[in-house]
Amino acid sequence: MGTREQVSNRYIQLLDIDVLTAAKERIKEIITSFDDYVIAFSGGKDSLVILNLVEDVKSEMGITTKSKVAFRDEEMIPDDVINFVVGIMESGKYDFRYYCVPLKSEKYVLGDKEAYIQWDADREHIRPIPPYAITSEKVMSQYEMDEYMCEGMLGKVAILTGIRAQESMVRMRSIVNSRRDDCYIAKTQSASIKLARPIYDWTQDDIFLYIYQKKIPYCSIYDAQIWNGDSLRVSTPLHAEAAKRLYKMKTLYPLFYQQMAQLYPDIENQARYYRDMDRSFIFESYRGEGFNGIIRYIDENIADPYENLKAKQTVSMCVRIRKKHIYKYPKTWGGYPVLYVLKEIVAGNYKRMILPCSILTPTMSEYEK
Repeated sequence: MGTREQVSNRYIQLLDIDVLTAAKERIKEIITSFDDYVIAFSGGKDSLVILNLVEDVKSEMGITTKSKVAFRDEEMIPDDVINFVVGIMESGKYDFRYYCVPLKSEKYVLGDKEAYIQWDADREHIRPIPPYAITSEKVMSQYEMDEYMCEGMLGKVAILTGIRAQESMVRMRSIVNSRRDDCYIAKTQSASIKLARPIYDWTQDDIFLYIYQKKIPYCSIYDAQIWNGDSLRVSTPLHAEAAKRLYKMKTLYPLFYQQMAQLYPDIENQARYYRDMDRSFIFESYRGEGFNGIIRYIDENIADPYENLKAKQTVSMCVRIRKKHIYKYPKTWGGYPVLYVLKEIVAGNYKRMILPCSILTPTMSEYEK
């Protein structure tokens, strides 16, 4: 497997250790230094690797207690994923918690984001809530789920996730912004709960090599996605990034797609017209206002108060870094040209600090004038 990368806000340093050994060391440190932990399992390849790595480390340490595993059913996910997760749950190997909770979310249609609630009690569901699911009457944010998943767990708690820096610029930034000595540990809104990312420096090749070498059964959705030329993900197809390839879901799981379209008919416009949409009009609407235009976009398009504030805080941080570095890196406008930041906000990449832009394109330069 590849070489471990130590990341800080100043450097990426290659160390003389492979990523498998490094991940096991991190997991052992988590088990010994936290009072409790839970594995956030999505049914996807990355969290599947975490699930098996934890069992490997526990075996080496002589630990026989069952690991706590939490699956958050996002409702708008195909049956292949659900069936795979239920199979893991029914194996009896884990202390498994299956959640179907009203959760604030977003669907993306032709440049517009609209809030919706997963498992909303006021509408028909795409499928019944299973009888074994943990539910709640409270509508929660993505961030409140951390505490809900850890209810009853005492002391310092780690939520182990399969987040990897290679997956997106946002996830890379969340790791770069972490502390120097343990960059795989991140804060949450709760002082007692941390997010742990033991495989943050793994590549997708590392993931599949581990699964292949260990002969681990994986979700069949990946085989279908490969043949369909789709990206290898198991998340809800309504989020901004996944919605860009909604037309692939339409061909891959036509019945599931029709079930979603019955609940939200406007996704048909996204699937049919997104590839032909001229997205430049979104940016042109806010041209000439600089960062004030980005703030106006946020106010006009992000209705949720918490998400609205988070987006504005991210923009504010970009502005501060830009002012600090613009004289040192004038050709990149301090790493944060206005158009670049606007595109990142429109794409929904504001929940973690935006990674600076390394190259100033002619379009970005024109936008600065």
